[in-house]
Amino acid sequence: MNEATLQNTLWADDTELGDWHVHWLLDGARDPDIANLVRSSGLEHTCLFSGQLHPRLQAAAPYLVHLPLGSPATTELLKRGWGKAWGIFTIAKADITLAEQRLHLKKFLRVQTEDGKLLAFRYYDPRVLNTYLPTCTSEEFRDFLGPLARFIAESDGGNKALEFTLHDDAMRIQEHPVVRESL
Repeated sequence: MNEATLQNTLWADDTELGDWHVHWLLDGARDPDIANLVRSSGLEHTCLFSGQLHPRLQAAAPYLVHLPLGSPATTELLKRGWGKAWGIFTIAKADITLAEQRLHLKKFLRVQTEDGKLLAFRYYDPRVLNTYLPTCTSEEFRDFLGPLARFIAESDGGNKALEFTLHDDAMRIQEHPVVRESL
């Protein structure tokens, strides 16, 4: 495995840039500054929670943020949050809108236990995603992936990125070492 920059991992093929979009599903509960950083970034974003939110819930909510390659706001967010388990990345065809991704990702915010209790599922925490996805069947992973092409989540304190894709109808996990100094 060759070490790569985070940018090369997220935007894997320069020829695809016009056809693919990278989003970061940020967990506002990980840092009190995330919600304000998202709102002030100028980047296209949406909250996965619906309705009027109490300010504390709004601050801790998950936010889906479009990360245009080369944007100073993208670079700043990545510098501040990579290695701190701020969230997971989604890569999708450019014609999959932010609203479509939001609707898909919202479906997984709650899970039901065997005894019928509803629980919050913070899958957008990379530590949770990296534990959960390897337990999924191919069908479960396909459902979770939905219209997205892949998920990327940091691991090992940001020294690695795990990429989850569907390949030959099965989940493939690829590990990418990341050069921390490149952020």
